Order: sequence, then structure tokens, then C-alpha cells
Amino acid sequence: MNGDKEFAHALSDYLALNTNVSSGYLYRLIQSFLRGAPILPRLDPAAKNKIVGRLNAEVAAHNDVPNFFQNYLLTHLQQETWPPQVAFFAARYLHRSNERYVNWRRRQQQFAELEGESVSGTELGFSQMVYSQGVDSAFRWRGVPCFKTLHDLAIYPMLIHELRPGTIVELGAGSGGSGLLFADLCAAAGLTTKIISIDRQTGEVSDPRIEFVQADCAQWLAEAAASHRPLQRPCLMIEDFHGELPGFFGHIDAILEAGDYLVVEDSLQKQSAIAQCIAERPYVIDTKYTDFFGINCTSAINSILRKSAEAHAPRSQTANERQRLREQDRAWRQKRDR
Repeated sequence: MNGDKEFAHALSDYLALNTNVSSGYLYRLIQSFLRGAPILPRLDPAAKNKIVGRLNAEVAAHNDVPNFFQNYLLTHLQQETWPPQVAFFAARYLHRSNERYVNWRRRQQQFAELEGESVSGTELGFSQMVYSQGVDSAFRWRGVPCFKTLHDLAIYPMLIHELRPGTIVELGAGSGGSGLLFADLCAAAGLTTKIISIDRQTGEVSDPRIEFVQADCAQWLAEAAASHRPLQRPCLMIEDFHGELPGFFGHIDAILEAGDYLVVEDSLQKQSAIAQCIAERPYVIDTKYTDFFGINCTSAINSILRKSAEAHAPRSQTANERQRLREQDRAWRQKRDR
């Protein structure tokens, strides 16, 4: 074995075969360790007391029944056992912000340390991500293919229940399974939401609650923005047709009003494009949903967006920042393809 680099590659490949972690991520960890073992996270008594107070308040909010994560921390607090993994989770929990709506610049400052994670910018495990839509077959809703991740399947009902949308616009209908899902979720919430699903191809579903439109999504957006098509508010718009976001975001912005939501799905490789689009527009990230299962544990990474009432969003992108985001986006693609 010649040198640390070859050793790190061989060890990372071996461990990847026996874990649910990518070899690229393991390689970065091993290289970091070889450069000098990182200091293990430690929590002083004051930090532990703060965690206890926060956990107790959160558990009390749902009738003193803790979820798995809360029970995990509470158990170790009671036993006063703090192995490195527990201390790591506790420290990250302690640093989670209570700020729900954040602009892009603030978001990047908060979670820059996640760039080196297994799925960059998130707390998703590698296997969680690649298995999240199904393995042998895509997830189906009432027998129709519905390409939603298991995290998004839990997030959307909560968002719909809270937002109570008058209209859902789905850019990218596929086979129609997701439109059917949204119609059923709205009906379960007691809503008569208008569902508009747009795609170049006709799907498999026919449902009176859903207006299926056979059209190019970007063209539909342009026409809807130009005609000022009336929509029942609030509106929930879902971008899932994988177009070039900067080319049509102006039309999305013209259609959406303050209080409306935009969800950009499958956005791991769209981070610089999203930053470019919302840099000077009044959109904020709703961390209640992006971080519900852990930071960015969703296909909509940093992209469950609420249009705010501010006339202008803060000017958050200098030329250097825009260049950094472009480089970050390239690095994410390289890590994912590794």
C-alpha cells in the first residue's frame, strides 16, 4: 500500500461495501482523520440543562409522549451516558435554530458545515436518499406511479393541512399519481382545492378534481403569467419538471402572491440556480418543513419556499458569493456522481 491516499481509498471502498454510506463520504472522513483526529464533541452542564428544558417543552406539546429522537436524548440524559455519537446529535440539536422562515443568505450561514455530509447540505444518509422513492418499483399512490420520497409523502399532508391551499399547480404531472395524491390529501383535509397538473404527456388518471393540461410547463407558466390567470389562494406550486429554473422563474414569481408556496423538488443539483432566482425576490425557506426529519431531509433541499409580503428581499448575493455557489453546485454534482 503506497501512501495514505491509497490506503484511504481502499479502506473507504471496503467500508462502503459493508455500510449504507457512500465511499466518497467515507474517503473524506478517513482523510480528515489522517490529517489529525477531530476533537470529539462535548457538552458542558449548562448545555445539557438547555437541552433538557427544550426537550421537556417540546414533549409537553404532544401530551408528554416523546418521539424516537426525543426519547433517545432523554434516555441518555437520565443515564448520564454521553458517548460521542450521542454528544454529536445533542450538539446539533442544540444548534438547531428556532427561526422558522429564513432567507437564502442566512440559511447558508447556518448550515455551511453540512457541505461535507454524505448527501451534501443535508442530514440525509446516503441509503435514505437512494432508496427514498422505492427500490424494485417506484412508490405508487392508488396503483399509479407517484415519484415522491418517503419524507415528502409525510411533509405534504402537514403543509396542506396548515396552508389550506385554494389551488395546487403541479409542474410535471408524470403518470398522474402525484396529482391524485394531492387531490386525496386535500379531500382528507376537508378542502375543495383546485388541482392543475401540467405535462407534455398525457397521464393514466382521469379525476374531476384534477385539471390535467397537456402542455410544456414553461410555456404554460408564460401564458398564465401574461393572462393573469385567476387562482384561488393560497396557491401551492410544485416544480417537478426539471426545467432550467432561471429561464422561467420570472413567470412563477408573477403568478405567486404573498403567502403562496413554491416547492422545488429534486433540488440537490439546483442550489446555485435557486440562489440566483430568489436572491432579490421576497422568498424565504420554511425550515419547519425542510428540516422536519433533520436538516434538508426532503427532496426539496432548501426549497420549500414561502413568498413573503416584503417588497424586496435582502440583497444577499455579491459576485464572490455567486461564484462560490456555482463552485459549490459543481462540487455537489461531483460528490453525488462519485
